[in-house]
Amino acid sequence: MLHPSPTYPRLPEAKRNELKQPRATPLRPRLGQRPLARKVKAILRPPIKAIYYLATLIRNHKLLSLGVVVIFLATATVTNYALTGEWPLGIAQDQFNFHINGGSGGGDKVKDWLYALRDGDVSTLRMLQSTLRMAQPPDPAELVSQYSEKQTNLVWRDIHVIGVYQQSDTTVDSLVSVNLGARGPGGGTSGFMLWHFTTLPQNGGLLLWIDLVSFRNALS
Repeated sequence: MLHPSPTYPRLPEAKRNELKQPRATPLRPRLGQRPLARKVKAILRPPIKAIYYLATLIRNHKLLSLGVVVIFLATATVTNYALTGEWPLGIAQDQFNFHINGGSGGGDKVKDWLYALRDGDVSTLRMLQSTLRMAQPPDPAELVSQYSEKQTNLVWRDIHVIGVYQQSDTTVDSLVSVNLGARGPGGGTSGFMLWHFTTLPQNGGLLLWIDLVSFRNALS
């Protein structure tokens, strides 16, 4: 006789290992996505685009772009000269144009007097000094014998206008420095002359006073 096999209580099935899904951590926004970066990009985007399109236009239309640049530079140069009377970069700039009330302020007479002294031109000095208001004006012949290149060993290396000032009585005071060199058997030396001029801008400029402020050797 067959007997059925004994039955055992069914054990609960082992739960399958459930795959644990990792928690999704929120990604940090990239540097370009932050509010501050967006604002910066919004500000910089228009000029960058403009530069890009301008570069593209210049590359595709070289002759037209060159013409526009030339016209722009010419306009700026003419405007600067009309307003200041000076060319860019000091080209053709006259330091003796004192720019007083639209004129030279008597600077032309100062320049003519200094050049006449340098060249030893006594006649021109006498003519320019005819308008002086000084009680004892300097003697042109004596000035030439002491400071001209013609009758001395001096060499006028450089003339520089140090300063110009318009007084309340419409006269103009100016200081002019002259850089000198001297030739001699013992070698060359250098020195400086400092002149003070008072001019009247009216009537094309007149010389009123001339004073030698300083005449000294340069420090060795």
